[in-house]
Amino acid sequence: MPAPLRSVGAALAALFLLLPLLAQAPTPLTADQVQAIAKAAQQAAGATGLAIAVVQDGDVLVELGVGERAPGQPMTANSLCNIASCSKAFTAAAVALLVQEGKLQWDDLVVDHLPEFRLADAWITQHMTVRDLLCHRCGLVTFAGDLLWYGSDYDDREVLRRAARLPLVQRFREQFGYQNLMFLVAGLIVQKHAGCSWEEFVERRFFTPLGMTASRSSAQRLPADAEKALPHIDGAVIPDHEFTACKPAASIYSSVHEMTAWMRMLLAGGKWNGTEILSEASLREMWRPHTMASSRGSGAATDDMRSYGLGWSVSLERGQKVIEHDGGMPGFLSKVSLMPAERFGFVVLNNANDGVLNEVVKRALLTQRAGGNGLDVVKRLEVIKPRIEAQEAAAVEKREDARQQGTKPTLALDAYAGRYEDAIYGPAEIRSDGKALEIVLLPSKRRLFGTLQHWHHDTFRVDWPDKFLPFGLVRFDFDHEGKVAAFRIDCPIADFDFGALDFRRTAAAK
Repeated sequence: MPAPLRSVGAALAALFLLLPLLAQAPTPLTADQVQAIAKAAQQAAGATGLAIAVVQDGDVLVELGVGERAPGQPMTANSLCNIASCSKAFTAAAVALLVQEGKLQWDDLVVDHLPEFRLADAWITQHMTVRDLLCHRCGLVTFAGDLLWYGSDYDDREVLRRAARLPLVQRFREQFGYQNLMFLVAGLIVQKHAGCSWEEFVERRFFTPLGMTASRSSAQRLPADAEKALPHIDGAVIPDHEFTACKPAASIYSSVHEMTAWMRMLLAGGKWNGTEILSEASLREMWRPHTMASSRGSGAATDDMRSYGLGWSVSLERGQKVIEHDGGMPGFLSKVSLMPAERFGFVVLNNANDGVLNEVVKRALLTQRAGGNGLDVVKRLEVIKPRIEAQEAAAVEKREDARQQGTKPTLALDAYAGRYEDAIYGPAEIRSDGKALEIVLLPSKRRLFGTLQHWHHDTFRVDWPDKFLPFGLVRFDFDHEGKVAAFRIDCPIADFDFGALDFRRTAAAK
């Protein structure tokens, strides 16, 4: 996912505007400076755990962990976190290996390798290339269709089948729409030509030669004794998300220690211990702009230079190309940043669901490296964190203030119960015991369920057990006979478009 998670745009904009101008020549970092920044940032953010590794001049400068990976267990450089959408770079690299081996080409048509592939537009379906899958320009809006795989029991093939009906509202190959589903498709192509699963291919072709012996391509493949970090939201442990579908977009687990091998190989032009893992031609393709990305809104002069390559974002820092990616799944945030021309890079992982923390660490490291004081950047968290918390609290208060008092449902509760269907997502049930209603979105019955509490009129509130999600408001609609005909869900979170769901009561339930 992304992987941006909770909205922090305004706060980050304020952070960027406060940053000092950077010097033109980098100053080498020291291990003590990085350690000081890590400790200060973790404490300022009140984060559960934070791990950082820095590669400088192609070698590991420092790798460390601060805070806790689990209650009473320290976060270390070896603690395994879900790197989330930083997995996309591995999927792009897997495709690059197949290109190197002549099994496919970047501009091959997807339907030639995966005949069942469909999008809502027949022309786009027939012209979509392997390259298009990896650079967020397919015509779908950001995060479209992610509820098909998030916590659901659908496998890749079922998600692919249902995604064929998602509306394409952006211009193909012109507009950026951050996508996870297209990486699912890329993973299926890898699987077809590799003769094994995407998970096995990534582990065999990258993890094994790089010595990433503890890393795994999904949570299910982790051994029971793995030094695994637990995801947290608001300081509390939450259940981990174990992917059924869409693993090539975000399912890898690794540590900052083992990610240094990945970074060093990339910074060495694709070579590791004298052996070529990825060709320089592959790196050039992955690291050149393919799609112009949206501005962050910071007002910085380099914002209009932000673009997306293949599995990586591309931007400028002091006139040097920065290749990076962020990742986010509930309870985990990740960041990998590389400056290839300077053989410099770093990885930041946290299990506190705090994207601002990772961005502050990045700006602190770059500021320190440019001759400034990185700890001064970290201190701005003292201003930014309360501002973000106030914004989030104000948004919740605004929703609660809109509740109308003194109303009641139009019908008896049993009248709302039944089976409903969204044409793309699938079935849901509203259940009644005569005293209360419950909602269950059946494909994701392990995460998306809850008791409905009357809000006002024919709208009910649901507090999902998934603490990543804000409370939802379920509004029932009626047909011309006054019978319950449908419901919709208002659940304001940038990562999932609940508003696109339109659950219609099935004939058998009426």
